[in-house]
Amino acid sequence: MKQLLTVLLILSFLISFSQEFEHKEYYENGNVKVEYSGKKDAPNGILKMYYPTGELQGELMYKKGKQNGPSRIYFQSGTIQKEITFKNGVQTDTMKIYFESGQLQELSIILNGAKSGIYQLYYENGQIQIDGFTKDNQLDGYYTYYNVEGKKTKEGEYRMGQPIGVWKEYNKIGITQKNYGQ
Repeated sequence: MKQLLTVLLILSFLISFSQEFEHKEYYENGNVKVEYSGKKDAPNGILKMYYPTGELQGELMYKKGKQNGPSRIYFQSGTIQKEITFKNGVQTDTMKIYFESGQLQELSIILNGAKSGIYQLYYENGQIQIDGFTKDNQLDGYYTYYNVEGKKTKEGEYRMGQPIGVWKEYNKIGITQKNYGQ
């Protein structure tokens, strides 16, 4: 009988530690700072962050303590500031950053936590500012730059963050060229 009680006590103890719980952290003003479900220090599901004034600051998806899935960060006004995706704690897929107006500011392809692929930067009026490529968080490939009216201002190629070859710059007078060593 004592053995049965001991086994039941141990089982209930193990079950209570394996269950998920609701976790909340608070600002000094009493507003919620962070809330999530999961095990001790291991969020599982949506982790929500809040500004000190109570507005939602972010929704991050977690699985067994690692960021996994789409996440969103918000401006205090409530508009989306950043959309990112994680897989097993590493940023991947497409990253979008927005102006507070809601207009797209940056579009990047992310591979294994680094910008690697299409890279586009926009003016707040919606015109493209930079159109190019990245590799391992560095400018790499052909780039075209535009002014706020959408007119091409320069173009050329980068290799591992350094300009190479002939670059063309466009101005009111015409086209000028600069040659960068390879």
